Amino acid sequence: MSQVFLIGDTHFFHQKILEFEKEARPFGSVEEMNEAIVDRWNSVVSKRDTVWHLGDVCFGRASNLSILSRLNGTKNLILGNHDQHGVREYLKYFRKIEAAKKYDGFLLTHVPIHPGQFYRFKGNVHGHLHSKRVLHWKTFDTGIGPLAERVPDERYINVSCEQINLTPKAWESIKKEYKG
Repeated sequence: MSQVFLIGDTHFFHQKILEFEKEARPFGSVEEMNEAIVDRWNSVVSKRDTVWHLGDVCFGRASNLSILSRLNGTKNLILGNHDQHGVREYLKYFRKIEAAKKYDGFLLTHVPIHPGQFYRFKGNVHGHLHSKRVLHWKTFDTGIGPLAERVPDERYINVSCEQINLTPKAWESIKKEYKG
């Protein structure tokens, strides 16, 4: 039985991401990072599975996109802000390319949507934020008065590589964990 997986922000060949996200990407080189992502991807995704990549695939020359041929599954792309190559280059590796996708009542995007859009969707599966999460203010009753603090907004599901151990995450698992 085939499955659907999601991942965002692979940033293949992006040297600076090793500095920006040291904790989640503790690699000595971009080549080591690339190989780790390929290995982790192929450890969970079979050739029959489908993967929605939520943007920011690869940095550098368009020829760097060839690493995608090593990844299992039928790949679809939600364009990210760093996906700068021509659509023809991406179509060599992705079956579909979209700006956003309504999927099973959720919205798949690269950048998180405005909270005013939730009347239309159960939740927003996104990338872009890497190790950060969308936060909102929540008020708690402490018994001696209210206390407000910023907590993760559960309507947003961040599948940036840093949030999911550089490994595509199964859609069924995401739905089970959803608390929005």
